[in-house]
Amino acid sequence: MALSLREKLTMLTPPSLFYRRRIGEETESGEPELALLQDIVPRGGTAIDAGANQGIFAYALAAIAERVVAFEPNPDYAFFARWMLRGRAEVREFALSDAPGRASFYVPLSDEGAVLHFAGNLKRMHSQFRNMKTYQVDVRTLDSFGFSDVRFIKVDVEGSEREVLNGARETIARDRPALLLELLSGTHENPGAYAAAICDDFGYDAFIVQHAEKIAALPMIAALGKNTSWGTHIESRNVLFLPRPRKVK
Repeated sequence: MALSLREKLTMLTPPSLFYRRRIGEETESGEPELALLQDIVPRGGTAIDAGANQGIFAYALAAIAERVVAFEPNPDYAFFARWMLRGRAEVREFALSDAPGRASFYVPLSDEGAVLHFAGNLKRMHSQFRNMKTYQVDVRTLDSFGFSDVRFIKVDVEGSEREVLNGARETIARDRPALLLELLSGTHENPGAYAAAICDDFGYDAFIVQHAEKIAALPMIAALGKNTSWGTHIESRNVLFLPRPRKVK
């Protein structure tokens, strides 16, 4: 297992203490949506956490949704999340994409040799790191699981967000869930065009959570002028997509 000593020791602490601390940290450092999930996520139904990492969103979503399914292809963090969530969410050790199969999952190593689990991905992103730890993982589409009443999908997969959505087209068309995608962390060359294409293709409007309010995302991303919100006035790394009302025929 490639977990750090700190992570192994964390697994000995009460999950509620760990997750409350981590939710507080993430709320202040790029995930303000964690503090507003009660307003963003419709109660009940199924919530999907694609790219669950340590299970922070999954833990928070469990207080709102009837069922939470967390996808984490990294076997080390899938083990960590499963242990710490302890039944609050189902943890599935799969990568989500637009087609089933097997794929390499790349986890960068720091210059000191630390495994940077938070940056694991299918596209060998984060080329600033010279060395990678590689896992062979199973890949599925979200649609293939046949989940019903999906009301929220969070996707943080280091550059493969659109592929996850393409593999969830039937689910999205049927249930029209709210979507939260990490698009402003530097992994997308043109996040504004990326977000606009999702809006046009799926019939959604895009927002950024800023000072506890939902602000139209496309003009804000255009004004940002770069592909990351790190070090800017924008609080979030995420873009929230909400379905447009269906047209009455």
